[in-house]
Amino acid sequence: MRTYHDCLPCFMKQTLSVLEMVDIDDTTRENTLRSVLQQMSTIDLHLSPPAMARKIHRLIREICDNPDPFYNEKQRYQKLAIRLLPQIEQDVLLAADPLRAAVQMAIAGNSIDHGVYHDMTETQALASIEQGLQTPLQGNVEEFSAAIAGAQSILYLGDNAGEIVLDKLLLKQLPMEKTTFVVRGGPILNDALWADAEQAGITELVHVIDNGDNTPGTLLEHCSAEFREMFRQADLIIAKGQGNYETLSDVPGNIFFLLKAKCPVIARHIGCKLGSALLFRRP
Repeated sequence: MRTYHDCLPCFMKQTLSVLEMVDIDDTTRENTLRSVLQQMSTIDLHLSPPAMARKIHRLIREICDNPDPFYNEKQRYQKLAIRLLPQIEQDVLLAADPLRAAVQMAIAGNSIDHGVYHDMTETQALASIEQGLQTPLQGNVEEFSAAIAGAQSILYLGDNAGEIVLDKLLLKQLPMEKTTFVVRGGPILNDALWADAEQAGITELVHVIDNGDNTPGTLLEHCSAEFREMFRQADLIIAKGQGNYETLSDVPGNIFFLLKAKCPVIARHIGCKLGSALLFRRP
C-alpha cells in the first residue's frame, strides 16, 4: 500500500490547492504551510494515507477558520453531474447490460477527486465521465449481480460530491428498499456529505446515513456505533474509491470495491494498469 513518502507530495499539493480556494491573508497562508510541514514531520508513519489526510486537513481547516474549504468546488461538480445525468441515464438504460453500464458510470464518476487530481478542470472531469461506457471494466459483473441478488441488506459507501450523482445509476439497479447509502460525517476534501446526497436526489431513493467521521475513507475505529453495527450486519458492502480501498482492503466482510486506479502504488498493489476501472471483491 502507499507509504508516507508516496503521499508527501500529494499532501503538499492538497494544501496548496486548499490555500488557492480560501480567502485568507498572506500571514495565515504562511502559517498554514508551516504548520502542515511540521505536522508531516511528526505524523505516525504507520497510518494509512486517509488517516494522515484526516489529521492534516483538520489542521488546515482550523488555521484557515474555514469548516469546508471545498464547498464551492463540490457544488460546481455536483451541478455538472446533475446536468449530465439525464443523457447518461438514458445510455445506461439502453445498454445491453444495464448493470455493467451502471457500474462503469459509477466508476467514471470516481474521476472527480480533488484528493488525487489537484489541478483537475471541469473539462477533464467531463471527458472522463463521457468516456465511462467506453472504458473497459475489470471485474466479474456476474459475481457482483449474484451477490446483490443474495443480499438482504446492502451498504453502499459513497465517495466524492459530483461522483455520488452518478452513483444513482447503480443504486437504481439495486433493491433500493434493502440499500443504505453512506456519506462522510463531516467535511474533508471534496467528499460527499448528507446535504450533497440530498441535492443529488439520493435521499429520495434509499436510506442515507453518515458514518460519523470525516476521514477520506472508512476508518471503522473512528466511525459511529450506528454505522459500525450496520457495517457488521450488512450482507453486501459496495465501497467506492481509493480511500475506501486503502482503509477497508484488509477488513473482513463481503466487500466489492469500485474504483479507478489513480495512483501507481495502488495500481501495483491491486495488480492492474494505472487508470483501470475496477470492480472486485477482496480475496
